Parts: sequence; C-alpha cells; structure tokens
Amino acid sequence: MDWIDDFARSWQHEYPEVDVSDLTPLVRLARLGVLIEGFQQAVLEPFELTSSDYGVLASLRRAGRPYALRPSQLYSRLHRSSGGMTKILKRLEASGLVERRPDPDDGRGSRVVLTSRGLALQDRVFHAFAAATSSLLAPLGPERRRSLDAALRDLLAIFEGETGAREAGR
Repeated sequence: MDWIDDFARSWQHEYPEVDVSDLTPLVRLARLGVLIEGFQQAVLEPFELTSSDYGVLASLRRAGRPYALRPSQLYSRLHRSSGGMTKILKRLEASGLVERRPDPDDGRGSRVVLTSRGLALQDRVFHAFAAATSSLLAPLGPERRRSLDAALRDLLAIFEGETGAREAGR
C-alpha cells in the first residue's frame, strides 16, 4: 500500500458509486513524469544542458551525417514553437555546440549543424543517459522491462490517438 493506493481509497470513500481504479495508473504515471524530469535534469546537470538543449543535440545526431536539420524540422520533431526553438538554438550556438549554415537545397534557408564540440558532448551525454537508465531499471530484470515497455507502448498509443482526435476536431 502506497500513497497512491491511499489516494484511490479516499476517492472511493467519497464517491462509492464511481469505480476509481482507473485513476491510479494515471496518477502513478503523472508522478513518474515528475520523477523522470528530475532524473533527466540530474543526468544533464554536469554537462550544463537543459532537456531542450539535449533534445536538439540528440535530434541532430539521430539525423545521421552530416548531423544537420532545418530549424523547422527541429521544432516539428521536438514539438516546440519556432520562437522557442530560436531561443534554444541561440543558446547552443553561443556555446559552440551547433552552428547555422546555408541550406544547400534552399538558398533562402539554413541548416542547423552539430559542431565537433557538439557531437562530442552529445556522445558523452548519450552514454551517461544509457548508463543511468540501465542502472535505474536493472532491478526489474529483462522480461519485466519488456513487459513494461509493451504496456507503456499501448498506453501511449491510446493517448496519442485521443490527442490526435481532439486536434482533428478543432
């Protein structure tokens, strides 16, 4: 019995006619969201990066050589506004982690490119995340991690479907 079970029991007492059992998984996920954010911050802090900063570095790395994307591709992939992305890119440029170069396919546009310094930092952060995540999830064992991943995949599909339906109804 944990505080979330107590939370559900309290609501069940107040609303005996309502099945509140579906609330507990979402409350647990909401709590996990807060804890995961703290976990990410703890991993990123020694590198003096925010999760948004790392999101850009990681997106560029996943794009493959030459590790370059248009700013519009970045804000689309990272679900940021163009203004928010501009702010992040300015910070990363000032740190020497990315640079803007002319887009070879569109003379009016630009591409954001990982610098060698940005590439090296992204690599170090990736390995730190991988090690910290493996250490964190090790007590679950491989089969339980696979089962958890499958359940989370299903839940994410439900939420993404619901969000898509709401956005389509605008």
